[in-house]
Amino acid sequence: MVIAGTENSSHSDIFLADTDSSDSEQDSLFDETEDSPEVPSNSYASPASQTPPDTLIPARLSISQIPGLYFNPNTRLATDVIDTLLRKCISTFFQREGANQVMLFERVQETASLSRIPTFLVDLLHILSRLLQPLLPSHIHSLLFPPATAPPQARQVIINHYLPGEGITPHVDLLDRFGDGIIGVSLGSGESAEVYLPPGSVYVMSGEARYRWTHGIEGRKADLIERFDGDTEGAWVQRTTRVSITFRWLLPGADVVGGV
Repeated sequence: MVIAGTENSSHSDIFLADTDSSDSEQDSLFDETEDSPEVPSNSYASPASQTPPDTLIPARLSISQIPGLYFNPNTRLATDVIDTLLRKCISTFFQREGANQVMLFERVQETASLSRIPTFLVDLLHILSRLLQPLLPSHIHSLLFPPATAPPQARQVIINHYLPGEGITPHVDLLDRFGDGIIGVSLGSGESAEVYLPPGSVYVMSGEARYRWTHGIEGRKADLIERFDGDTEGAWVQRTTRVSITFRWLLPGADVVGGV
């Protein structure tokens, strides 16, 4: 995953992180193309296609401090949970040839949210709440997992299915549709851009990381990653099938995009 890079970086997996770049394919469900917050000037990097093979830098095992980004490579789902989620996601959503994405929407009523999220994904939220509690400040944890007494909100869940070689354009999740607080879960194959996401890893974006920095995945069939912190040679790891699950809050009124 790329959150940011440096302008003079020769990292093999970093690409332009400018949401206003005319070279990026824009997806209206993911990318802000108008009225986007200014991306910090240090979030530009050389595209992988311009990087000579002998100057590739391995993807890091950890990421530099970015306000609002919470990621620890050791905070991971248990193997049995990963296997169950992969099996259920693929059997539920990706049996049709060519299917690679599904979006699920909740509804907010006066007193409660009407869930259209499968039980196994609701169970995942409970697991994530416990898993992330030691990693997150209390106010961020409450933002993501509000108490029962909080006003009802509607979640949106997007599940993506990636084959080796596939990625996603750098983007900022739509500002007029999604609120603060995003949880990402990576299943199956590990993948990297500037930082390596191992299977079962979880990340959270809030505040500056959510609104001011783009994120994306370079499309490639293998990743050069560190074997240990500070490793300058790295090792190549082949990608396999990967499934990502992303939980986001819908802003008031945005739940209508999911249909009745």
